[in-house]
Amino acid sequence: MGGIVKSVVSVVSKVASVFTGGNPLVSLGVSLFLGWVLRPKVPDIPDFGTNEFDDFEKGILINKQSNDSNIPVIYGERLTGGVRVFMETSGTDNTYLYMAIVMSEGEINDITEIRVDEKPVTWSGDLADNVQRTVASSDSNFFKADPSEENGSAQSTITVEPHYGTDGQSASSLLSTLSSWGSNHKLSGLCYLAIRFQWNSDAFTGIPKVQAKIQGKKVVAYNSSLVAQTSAYSTNPAWCLLDYLTDTRYGKGLSISEIDLQSFYDASQICETQVTPYSGASDINIFDTNTAVDTSRPIIDNVREFLKGCRGYLPYNAGKYNLIIETTGSASITLTEDNIIGGYSLSTPTKNDRYNRVIVGFVDPDRNFQVNEVQWPPIDDSGLPSADRHATMKTEDGGFLLEGRFNFTTLTSKYQAEEMAEVILRRSREALSLGISVDFNGYDLAIGDIVNITHSSIGFSAKPFRVLGITFNQDLTVGLSLVEYQSAHYTWATKSQVATVPTTNLPNPFTIQAPASITLSDEMIEYADGVVLTRLNIQIGASTDKFVQYYQVEAKQSTETNFKIISNGTQLRHELLNAVDDATYNVRVKAINSFGVSSAYITASRKIVGATEIPQDVDDLSISMVGSNQMELSWTPVIDLDISWYEIRYQDVQSGATWNGSTPLAKVVRRKSNSLVVNAQTGSFLIKAVDKLGNASAEASIVTTNISGLQNFQNILTVSE
Repeated sequence: MGGIVKSVVSVVSKVASVFTGGNPLVSLGVSLFLGWVLRPKVPDIPDFGTNEFDDFEKGILINKQSNDSNIPVIYGERLTGGVRVFMETSGTDNTYLYMAIVMSEGEINDITEIRVDEKPVTWSGDLADNVQRTVASSDSNFFKADPSEENGSAQSTITVEPHYGTDGQSASSLLSTLSSWGSNHKLSGLCYLAIRFQWNSDAFTGIPKVQAKIQGKKVVAYNSSLVAQTSAYSTNPAWCLLDYLTDTRYGKGLSISEIDLQSFYDASQICETQVTPYSGASDINIFDTNTAVDTSRPIIDNVREFLKGCRGYLPYNAGKYNLIIETTGSASITLTEDNIIGGYSLSTPTKNDRYNRVIVGFVDPDRNFQVNEVQWPPIDDSGLPSADRHATMKTEDGGFLLEGRFNFTTLTSKYQAEEMAEVILRRSREALSLGISVDFNGYDLAIGDIVNITHSSIGFSAKPFRVLGITFNQDLTVGLSLVEYQSAHYTWATKSQVATVPTTNLPNPFTIQAPASITLSDEMIEYADGVVLTRLNIQIGASTDKFVQYYQVEAKQSTETNFKIISNGTQLRHELLNAVDDATYNVRVKAINSFGVSSAYITASRKIVGATEIPQDVDDLSISMVGSNQMELSWTPVIDLDISWYEIRYQDVQSGATWNGSTPLAKVVRRKSNSLVVNAQTGSFLIKAVDKLGNASAEASIVTTNISGLQNFQNILTVSE
C-alpha cells in the first residue's frame, strides 16, 4: 500500500509542478484531470469592467511601440498587428519612413496578406521570405503620384521585405541601407516586416498602421507509425498543442519522452473528422486551431485554451501526458454492484451549470478578425431564439433564462463555434454526476474513458458514464468522478448557412471619386480698353463624392514638360487666359477632400482655334445713293473680335460676279466699321471680313447696281458732317 500511495503522490506532484513551476500542495484524492470548459466548477464572480478575451483580440490587431512587449505565437491563420521595434526617417525632408515590425514568433509558414491603414495592399509579386516587394500599379490606394510634383508620375509608396523568423535569418537588406541597422540586427527567430514608406499625402495621414494575415508556426506532426514528419503548417489542435508543450523558447519545454505520442496521433485523427457545415457546403474539420497565443499568460492557462477549443483532456498517466478528445465512443468496461464499494454520490447539474441558452465568442475572419458571437439555440428570422427549443427548455427551468457565455480563442469558424455552443448546452442539461469508489478494476480506467455502470438501487443498467477524475484511496480502492455520457451530444448537426450581412460601409477618406468629365472650348474676348485675347474655357463635371472640398485644374502646352496649376476652387467653370493660338493644350483636373487627399486625374486636350478661325461672312451688304454721283455701301459688322479690316471689291458685271474675278476697291479698317461711300457706277460690289492673321470670310457678300449717277447734275457745294 505504501508503494502505491508513493506512486500516486509522485504523479500528482509532477502534474502540478510541470504547469505551475511552484511547490504543489500534495494530498491523496487530487484529481489528475486538466479538463476543458465543461468541468464542474465554482462560479467566478463576474467582472463587469473588462473582457480579457475581447481586449486581447483587439489589442493584437494594433501596432505598439515597445522594446519589451510580449510577442504572440500564432498557430493556424490569424490577422495580427505588431510591435514596432525600429523606426527611422531618411531622405530629403524625411521623405522615407523605415520600420521593423515584429509580428510573431517564428518560423511561420507564410504571410498571405498585408494591410496598411485597414486596406489590403496589392503587391508586385507573391510575398516571400527575405524578398522585397513594391506596390502593384493596379493598387489605387498606394500606387500614387507625388502631389508635391507638378508632373509626378504614379509610383509605389511602400516597399516591404518580410522575414519569416528562422533562427538563422540574415539582416534586412532594406533596412541595411540605413547606417543604424547593421548586419547583426537579424531579429533571429522572430517573424517581422521590414517596411519603407514614401510620404504621400494622398496615401497617408500619419504613421501607417500595419497588419499581416499570417499562416502561423510550422509544427511537427507524427504519422501512424509515430515517426516525426518535417515541420509544416497545420491547424490540427493536437499537433499545435504538442508544439506548444515541447517548445523550449515560449512553451513548457517538455521532452518527447514525456508525451504519449499515440494518444496525440489518435486525437489528431478525431480533429480531422470531416463534417458538412451547412447543406451544399464543402466539408471542414470538426476542430481547428487558429490562435494567437498570449505569451504573457501562464502556460497552464494557454494549455487550457488549446484543450477547450477541441474538447480535450490532458491527463498524466504512466509517466506521460495523454491527449484525449471528448467525442463519441464505447465503454471499455462495465462496473456493477460487485465492483462498487460503499455508497455513491448522484447529483444533477446545479442552476449555475445548467443552461437554456449558450453564447460562444470567437474570432470572426469575415469581420476583420474581430470578436463575434453565436448562440444556441440559434436565432430565427424573428430575432428570437427558436421557440421549439429555447422556450421549452426555459419552461422546464421555471421560466428563468439560464445563459452561459464562453469564449474560445482558438475558434475562427462560425460553424465550429455554434457546434461548441450546442454541445455545451446539451451536456449541461443531460449530465448526471456520479461519484463512486470501486475495486481494482478501476485501475484499468483513464481520464476520458467511457464506463458502463449497473446499479439496481438507482436503476442503472449498463448506463454509460465518462471518467472525469480519478483518485486513489488509502484502502487501495479507486475513487471515480463520472459524468453522464450521451453519444447524441457529439453528433454534428448541420447548421444554417451564415446570412450575408452587409458590413459597415463608411467612406474611405483615401478614396476620392474623380470629376465626372472635363470639356474644353476656346473663344476670343475683349476687355473694356479694347484689348482682345484668346481664352481657354474649362468646364468640369462634378464628382459624385460628397466629401470633395475643391477641384485643382492644371494645364500645359503639349510641347512643355510640366503641368502648372492654373486654379483651385469649388466652382465647375475655370479658364486659362491669353492662350496661344494654334497651340495644343493638355488640361487635367482632380478632386481634393478636406484631408488633402486627391482623386485620380481626368485629362483632355484641345488645339486652340482663337484667332486662327476664319471670320464670319458679311451677309447684308446694301447700296443707297448719297448724292448725284455717289452711293453708300453699308453692312452690319461681324461679331468676330479679331477683325482687322473689311475688303471691298468691284466687278463690272450685272451677274455672276466672283471674288477672284473682281478688283480690290478699298479696305475699311476697324472692326466696327459699317459703311463706305464710292462713286456711283453700275456693276457688282463684293465684301469680306479679314482678321489680324489675314484670314478672310469664306464667302463674299455681293450687291449689284445699274445706277451710274444723276444726269445734268452739277455739284455746287459738298458739306461733310
